[in-house]
Amino acid sequence: MDNKTEILLGSQKNINSVNVNNYNTIELTNNTAELTEFTVNDVISATKVFDTEREANQIYRIYGKIEYLSLLNGLINNYKVLSDFFNPVYTGNSKNIVNSFDFYLVRPAISGYTEIDGDVGYVRYFEVIATPDDFEIFPAGFSNNVYGEQSYAFSFKKDFDVSTYLDDFGFPATELFLYAQYNLKQNGYNVWETMKYTNWSNITGIASQSSFQSKSLNIGDFVETATGAKIGDLISYDKKEFTQTQLTPQTVYISTNLNGANQYLIWKYNPFIPFRLRYFSGELNSANSGNTSYDIINSIPDYATPLDNDGNYVWREISPQGYIDPLTGLGVDYPFMNKRRYLFSNIILSVSPDLNDGDTAIVFDEIYFSDNPISINETPITELDDIEKPCQ
Repeated sequence: MDNKTEILLGSQKNINSVNVNNYNTIELTNNTAELTEFTVNDVISATKVFDTEREANQIYRIYGKIEYLSLLNGLINNYKVLSDFFNPVYTGNSKNIVNSFDFYLVRPAISGYTEIDGDVGYVRYFEVIATPDDFEIFPAGFSNNVYGEQSYAFSFKKDFDVSTYLDDFGFPATELFLYAQYNLKQNGYNVWETMKYTNWSNITGIASQSSFQSKSLNIGDFVETATGAKIGDLISYDKKEFTQTQLTPQTVYISTNLNGANQYLIWKYNPFIPFRLRYFSGELNSANSGNTSYDIINSIPDYATPLDNDGNYVWREISPQGYIDPLTGLGVDYPFMNKRRYLFSNIILSVSPDLNDGDTAIVFDEIYFSDNPISINETPITELDDIEKPCQ
């Protein structure tokens, strides 16, 4: 039990002392309050909490699988005869996806697009947000493509917060791009390969090809050549409809020389491979910032496009994660955990012959897949009535 303690009054200690109350008086009251139904039974929806957290989060972890389809795969670094392209020699000196490409992650640049006169469109450029140091690629276990060749898996070693990514038109990021930069192969002083990229005239929009020497890029750089020429694709932009559409993708051309002779084959591939983050909704929204309704003003997002100086804006809402538009079938539903959205992508990186080149078309038109090809003219005989009958 606690020991009892007596407090001696001040007047009993000293004639000049006064009695002082050193304790605070606490008033205890009991008021009657009604107990509401919400207080009695407060149901928390785990699904609603999950959706709220996922919509508020814009951090992505990107990984996936690459199918590399190319006659330049598994080849020696120089080509002496045409059969070198059809007889892979898988040695330490052979070409493959790992030693033939440097991979970057890029986004549409925040500025610098080239407008083409006559309302033809815009040349869109890209900014580097991850370098080959941030990229891992390795053979995928127990996985070959349809030609029996090794498939590869990849992942980025960093996460990407896209909440601050805007392009030249102020659109929030709906796509990122894997930029595959081809590495030319040379043999001493003999140049066995050269490369070109597609550019568009800022006056007519007509496409042409320019020489392309690759360079090492850093985060924040434009995707460009060694001479500083920016590389992009051609898009259209409709301000009133708040839409962007790719008109023509970028195409890179690889020219391969046969044994130093004046004979070349042309190959082509698309270096910008999209990763779909999300979609805009199909409904166009508009509002006036001078409207007296707080609800209307508050509904205008930061990325809305002003149409004029009178406060009129247009925009499209970003479709929520997990919603698939029943009319268009567009939508994404990426796994969300550990405060990240996990974006998995199956990629086909295809380097194909450019049959628009006359010499290349002639060579491939003359290729036979057998020394003595024989046409099979006999039609297989089948009888539907004999199905499920015993064999004779």
